[in-house]
Amino acid sequence: MLEFSKITIHNARQLKPYLDVQPFRSCDYTLGAVYQWRAYFRSAFAIVSDMLVMLATYPGEGVCFVFPVGNGDLDAALDAIEAHAKESGMPLRFCAVPKVGLALLCERYGARAIVSTNRDWADYVYNASDLMNFPGKKYHTQRNHLNRFCKDNPSAKFVPVTEETLPVAIAFLDEYEQHVPLDKVIEAEEMKRAKELLADSLTLGQKAGYIDVAGTVVALSVGEIVGDTLHCHVEKARVDYAGSYQAIVSWYAKYAAEKSTHYINREDDSGEERLRYSKMAYRPICMIDKYWVDIE
Repeated sequence: MLEFSKITIHNARQLKPYLDVQPFRSCDYTLGAVYQWRAYFRSAFAIVSDMLVMLATYPGEGVCFVFPVGNGDLDAALDAIEAHAKESGMPLRFCAVPKVGLALLCERYGARAIVSTNRDWADYVYNASDLMNFPGKKYHTQRNHLNRFCKDNPSAKFVPVTEETLPVAIAFLDEYEQHVPLDKVIEAEEMKRAKELLADSLTLGQKAGYIDVAGTVVALSVGEIVGDTLHCHVEKARVDYAGSYQAIVSWYAKYAAEKSTHYINREDDSGEERLRYSKMAYRPICMIDKYWVDIE
């Protein structure tokens, strides 16, 4: 059987070379997201034939294999997964499978592959330039909110997270609930995971930054670039500062994106109605569906 290891801050960077070569643009295959949610999903990993194989446990879905990634032998990794499932008595099930992976699994297993998906887990993907600049009529609302923020807060500035500024960023999340009460279990869970990712962001090579208004932090983002996509793992802003969300979306994108960054993934909405409305308002160019594949 395969020997899986729990993901910790001490071994997390071992995953990065495998995750950085995947072309899926899905947040589930980025180091920040994997690390951030490792405890919630009880994630573990193994390296098989130079491929990264991960286990995850989704609420209501049970334990499953994440689609293997890397530059190694995919067929050998899938063979090893099959053998592990058979020897351990667990179902052969794949979770958060990208569209490319779905095609490969269906080709391999044919009619044995039973496919399902869930809109709540789909990622929102945007043109990077759109979120940087809020151009044209379709972004007039966001642009107006950003302009108001700048007018109301002329001293506002974007501050990258470094060893020196990290404690200030952490304090912002620690105090965040005073300004934005967390009224749902998933919101409390997300905040817990956001704090952990931010605390280890420099070790994990994440890009993080916050907006400072006269000594007060009012918004923060944490993310990373994989291929041509900037993935935003954490995005928080104080609603008592009008336009702060639009400001962090735009300013963080301008800070973190590189010349080769064409897209921004702002992750899923977890089925939260308010979050779905907000993410749709920024005009995504596509949704990245994720599939669950049961092999019968």
